[in-house]
Amino acid sequence: MSLGSVLKGLVRRTLESRGYWARHQSVLPFGVDYLMDIDRLSKMLNLPVRVFFDIGAHTGETIQAVLARFEGARIFSFEAHPTTFAELQKNVTDSRARIFPLAISDRVGNATFFDYGHLATCNSLVGENQFAVRSGNPARTLSVPCITLDQFCEQEKVSHIDVLKIDTEGHDLSVLEGAAQTLKSRGVSFVHIEFNSMTPRDGSSGGALMPISQLLETAGFEFVSSYPECMLTEGKFFSTSNALFVRQASA
Repeated sequence: MSLGSVLKGLVRRTLESRGYWARHQSVLPFGVDYLMDIDRLSKMLNLPVRVFFDIGAHTGETIQAVLARFEGARIFSFEAHPTTFAELQKNVTDSRARIFPLAISDRVGNATFFDYGHLATCNSLVGENQFAVRSGNPARTLSVPCITLDQFCEQEKVSHIDVLKIDTEGHDLSVLEGAAQTLKSRGVSFVHIEFNSMTPRDGSSGGALMPISQLLETAGFEFVSSYPECMLTEGKFFSTSNALFVRQASA
């Protein structure tokens, strides 16, 4: 046994004794890191990532990760809440990213936005999204401008979106419905989208994967993998995950 193998084994055992796993990225399965999976698939399928839409940007966490992995990409980033958008402006200084104080929806005009205070990542155009119903937290409301993805792409002359990432706390299906023409014209390669349950839940709106999957599969996409984010086990189980879809080569 070589010295290198001995050292690798020692490092691995030391990490595992402290609760960590050490694995080379090349052997990681799909479903661990969605950007890594998109990178792998983009090379396998010849689908380069040049334009990335970040819908529900919060304070810019996704932007930094995308720019680090896809150096040549341009990012269009959307955050509707004015206070959160101000933080986004402070955090994003790279010229490859453009940020917009807009909600993306299935309609154009103004919409009621629900603000959950310290639970800022739950802010949404949906007043009864699954987490809001579960937590029972009250929300204040404000009016925000909204636009469809179809109209935005027409205005900005965006002909193709390589990655469409949607994290809108229960409004995700409406975002896709407002992108009907873009999806129909094969204008999107990858979709990464949040969900909380397989099917709609009584008493809440949005967050179900099945209606999203049906829309995307009808538009020519295939499911790739899911990405668990969090799981609450007190009382009725509640989870937040994301799903990755890729357009079929023949679609």
